[in-house]
Amino acid sequence: FYRHTYQARRYKTRRLIVMLVAGLANFACLLWLTAITVMDLRLRKVRNWMVLAGLALGLATLFSGEQPFHVKPQDGLAGMLIAFSVLLPFYAMRWMGAGDVKFAAVAGLWFGLSSDLLIIWVVGSLLAGMHGMVVMFWRGLQASSWGAWLQAHLPAPLSTVFAGPKISTSVIQDSGKPAVQRSIPYAGYLAIAAIWVVLRTGPSLN
Repeated sequence: FYRHTYQARRYKTRRLIVMLVAGLANFACLLWLTAITVMDLRLRKVRNWMVLAGLALGLATLFSGEQPFHVKPQDGLAGMLIAFSVLLPFYAMRWMGAGDVKFAAVAGLWFGLSSDLLIIWVVGSLLAGMHGMVVMFWRGLQASSWGAWLQAHLPAPLSTVFAGPKISTSVIQDSGKPAVQRSIPYAGYLAIAAIWVVLRTGPSLN
């Protein structure tokens, strides 16, 4: 009887620890995704140190056996490789920034080869596509005859919210190529989609 009671208590204690660790990892992931969202929407840039923070945390949870979404190491690494490989050509064609590709790779590490990762890609791309349509409309409006009147009477923040930070094409990077003008925060929208997935599913405790 005492042995059975001891084993039951030990099981409950271990279960509680697992739930606590998974909950902390889940919260840390949400915090990181939120920081990525705010950073990219405000600055149109994802800092390398923020990507490295997510990478380090993702690797720690992946190989500790306490991954909040129960992604296996091989699936996490495969998700990271595929996400990086799929988006790298878009960076080479200068359609997106390096931060977008790096964030997508780390998101692949967190969610692995799963339907959740596919949902994140689809929802994030749809949000980015809608943003792009608004940007095209706004720039067309700016070029119109009455667009100048609106810009003169609207508050300054409203006139730049969709256009993003302006970068002159005369600015030359170290590689000798013009700087990329990033108007669409793709990483930010991927992070928003990931936040929705995490809140919808929650950490797996099985």
